[in-house]
Amino acid sequence: MVSVIIPCYNARQYICEALASAVAQEYVHEVILVDDCSTDDSVACVQAWLDVHAAQTADISIRVLQNAENSGVAVSRNRGVQEADGKYIAFLDADDRFAPGKLKKQVELLEQTGACLCNTARVLMTPDGSLTQTIMHTPEKITLAELEKTNVINCSSVVAPREILLKYPMQHSEVHEDYLTWLQMLRAYPYAVGIDEPLLEYRLSAHGKSRNKLKSARMTYRTYRLAGYPVWKSCRMFLSYMINGLKKYATH
Repeated sequence: MVSVIIPCYNARQYICEALASAVAQEYVHEVILVDDCSTDDSVACVQAWLDVHAAQTADISIRVLQNAENSGVAVSRNRGVQEADGKYIAFLDADDRFAPGKLKKQVELLEQTGACLCNTARVLMTPDGSLTQTIMHTPEKITLAELEKTNVINCSSVVAPREILLKYPMQHSEVHEDYLTWLQMLRAYPYAVGIDEPLLEYRLSAHGKSRNKLKSARMTYRTYRLAGYPVWKSCRMFLSYMINGLKKYATH
């Protein structure tokens, strides 16, 4: 039922952990790794892992696609969605991990509710993979009004119907391309759902987009503008984003 899409760029240190956490899930039909012209040996590491774990992955289709040129994470995710044939798509960044039972709970909730998207809470982990005690929570129901206050949907936690993601491909890797997509989706659908359990293990990285807070703030404002919000509303949303960010980091 589920196609897991893993975009990869120079992730040899982590990619096999991500892959292992994906193939261990129930309901996984296939894993599609999209390599964005890595300059390290990420693909070779994946192939070596697959050779060792051939028996474990015998019932799962695992494909490695390689972009012709470095195109960014949005293009890589979109290519994975286009190539997939599962009913649902799960996104997973190459340095994150799924906790056991994650996809089963999400698929069952989507089947029950008919929501356009399901995300989960996440537990933060250090660069070496050690889990911390810090959990980033999610609401159990997310409307457009909620999402306009701050982005509560982490991309690596998302499962959504493929037919919906085909309608709303990710764009603009130079901003928060996933947030842009969620805003567009929730204009067309009444709500998304969340599971407030730390089913995603989210790795802190010095190189992630959101680690530079000033740069992330600029990208957030630009995301609002690309989503079509007028300047006055973008400014109001940005103020809400700043307030929510201060609250979040004050409590963690």
